[in-house]
Amino acid sequence: MASQRPNASRLQTELARRIQRLLQDQGAKPGHRLIELELCRLLDVSRTPVRGALNLLAAEGVVTARPGRGYVLARLGAPPAEEELPGEEAEDARLLEALADARAKSALADHFTQQDVMRRFSAKLAGVVRVLRHLAELGVVERRRGHGWAFVPDPARILNESYAFRRALEPQILLQPGFRLDRAWAEKTRAEHQRLRKKPWRAGDGVRFHDVNADFHTALAKSSGNRAMLRAVERQNQLRQFLIGRWDYPMEQVHSAIDDHLEILAALEAGYADKAAALMLHHLTQSASQSQKDEAA
Repeated sequence: MASQRPNASRLQTELARRIQRLLQDQGAKPGHRLIELELCRLLDVSRTPVRGALNLLAAEGVVTARPGRGYVLARLGAPPAEEELPGEEAEDARLLEALADARAKSALADHFTQQDVMRRFSAKLAGVVRVLRHLAELGVVERRRGHGWAFVPDPARILNESYAFRRALEPQILLQPGFRLDRAWAEKTRAEHQRLRKKPWRAGDGVRFHDVNADFHTALAKSSGNRAMLRAVERQNQLRQFLIGRWDYPMEQVHSAIDDHLEILAALEAGYADKAAALMLHHLTQSASQSQKDEAA
């Protein structure tokens, strides 16, 4: 019979559900022994919250405490569905931006734990796990042996490698047999580029170019009809956003990039894919060179 349900923290409740899902994924049967240290490793947490989660599961009758022998599985029903929060994507985006900002200001140590991130940014465990996994896929962070996470050293090198990859990828996008330029988008983005190019320059206008730039490269990848190429471009945009943030580009750099984009667009509209590809390669080479100068400054 389950004991009275203890008062559980949000972390303990989330860990209890994750333990249930782990057991479910493992196909665990009643009598399966739960090893605290193994759970700590798998969940990347210390013993105290794991014990709290196990106490909660014991109170719910999911596990049974065995004096001196830890816990064993009593029954394994389906864990409650995770709450689908309408602002989940927005919360993940907020956490990503906060991590990027803290990292840029050297306010976040090279080595950290999920609990460090939860405490510092008032974030839920599930969101922290999603965001860190996403950053690991981008190659920005990696799991440490034993416990915690670490930022991959030398972000300048990561950005340079990104540009090298993009120089190999994005010109080829424009040469795909299935490439079909979205003419309605082309008209819209031309107007946006020209408006930003002609307006009187004010502080902060360089920040506005981030979204225009990301949309330009993403939309061309969509036009390729190649989903793998599109996903690769989206990931590079996300990586760039994390490493660079919302840096206020100087006017000359924005104007140069706008002129490049408009030239590429004109070549595509005229049906000169080879020319557009060559212009894209030149554009990315110049952008990489400028990035290295900014880093050295």
